[in-house]
Amino acid sequence: MLPEERKLLILSAAKEMFAIKGYHETSINDIIKRAGIARGTFYLYFKDKRGIFDALFDQLLKRINDSVERIVIAPGSKPPIEQIADNLKRVFQLAMDDSELTRILFRHAPGLDSITDQKIEGFYNKIAALIESALTLGVYMNIVKNGDLNLISVFIMGGVKEITDRITRPENNMPQLDRLIKDLIEFNLYGLAVNGGKQGSRGA
Repeated sequence: MLPEERKLLILSAAKEMFAIKGYHETSINDIIKRAGIARGTFYLYFKDKRGIFDALFDQLLKRINDSVERIVIAPGSKPPIEQIADNLKRVFQLAMDDSELTRILFRHAPGLDSITDQKIEGFYNKIAALIESALTLGVYMNIVKNGDLNLISVFIMGGVKEITDRITRPENNMPQLDRLIKDLIEFNLYGLAVNGGKQGSRGA
């Protein structure tokens, strides 16, 4: 077996054991038994269990980051809101495709240390910045109402976090992604008022 293949084997075994026992309850011995390797082989690739956790976490963040595209205005490009929807769909789909890993990492990673917290914060900040950028373009194109776009992007980001948690649960009973994303964006842009509140304002 090639070194890179053996490293992937260890990562896969660790991921399976984290899903079964949880990160804190999983031991290095659990991982090497699952992988069918000697303890010495494990230490050729990782210094400790935390090293595996970091590798899995960085791997997932990279995949998610690579799936997020910057919002652009160009001939033939989709409206900014549709580009937001496409980005959200790719992120949610990745989370669902690897739901066990997503839940392990995003539930156990926060609070491990300042470096990991900074990685998580940086990831969320990137998504929020892309959302705000798309909203700004939407205002410029007169398809989004002007307001505190930074705050709105934070609201949408909160929805993204909660949805990610719910769609990766074993008992996921959330709507289909297209509807879910449509409702998320519309709620954060227009709220709950009928016709954006116009009907109520006429009756005032």
